[in-house]
Amino acid sequence: MKVIIKWTMFLFIIPALLFGQAKVGTAAGQFLEISPSPRAEGMSSAFIGVSDDIFAIYYNPAGLAWHPEKQMAFSHTLLYAGISNEWAAFSMPALNGVVAISATALNAGEMEETTPYHPEGTGRTFGAGALSAGITYAKPLTDRFSVGVNVKYISEFLADVTASTWGMDIGTYYRTAFRDVRFGMILSNFGPDMKYIQQSYPLPMSFHFGAAGEIINNETNRITIDFEGAHPNDNLEKFQAGFEYAYKEFAFLRGGYKIQYDSDRFTVGGGVKLPLGGFFAKADYSFTYTKYLPAVHRFSIGVEF
Repeated sequence: MKVIIKWTMFLFIIPALLFGQAKVGTAAGQFLEISPSPRAEGMSSAFIGVSDDIFAIYYNPAGLAWHPEKQMAFSHTLLYAGISNEWAAFSMPALNGVVAISATALNAGEMEETTPYHPEGTGRTFGAGALSAGITYAKPLTDRFSVGVNVKYISEFLADVTASTWGMDIGTYYRTAFRDVRFGMILSNFGPDMKYIQQSYPLPMSFHFGAAGEIINNETNRITIDFEGAHPNDNLEKFQAGFEYAYKEFAFLRGGYKIQYDSDRFTVGGGVKLPLGGFFAKADYSFTYTKYLPAVHRFSIGVEF
């Protein structure tokens, strides 16, 4: 088992070192970097060490291994310029671990067509968007260490031009014996280039690492903090920190701050979790302040049963 853990760490470290030679601003599939969870985004998406709900599929699939209950969730992200991003998923215990399916859809809406000969418009419109659908498997290898893999189909379209490829997210999650501090790592969007007509572009591959733990944890109050860093192949290193306050695991308040992001700055959010019959229903919201663009709003609903 120690050999498996060592080789897993090795597979993460080598790609991270190679990223240093990547060019800036050259990756395709940028919609893959849109955080889908208002709970996570309320903590500035510093969620890799938390990853304790179905949204772990996106942030660290290895965290899903510790939550074998059936889960469903849907989220809606309202971006600027009328662009929206939808995310949906379902997970359940299977194959001595947890299996999940998920899908993401970005809709940029209809745009007016212009040409060099018709700069004011041709009278026609065209659409643009993106889609990703994947399957996830997570499994604990010891009583403290788990791994998870998310394999996904990725497609983008602009008018009548479509590009597609596949990608993979590989995550690890370690629960320490000290006050249940957790560490997580994930290599996201690893896969072949996406080809547009004749030109190919890499996916926005990134190596994330983070840690989370509770500074207060009793029957009434819980405060969880999470710190995270990322090394992408198309930008500078990024860092974020966030917290979640829970009152009786019923009402939640969250906040966070992002460092070295192009536009995003701070985030706030909240949510509720209600027992309804034999399951729990959850609803969350987050607000992301950006320096140059309008604020981003996220909403989600989910159930555990």
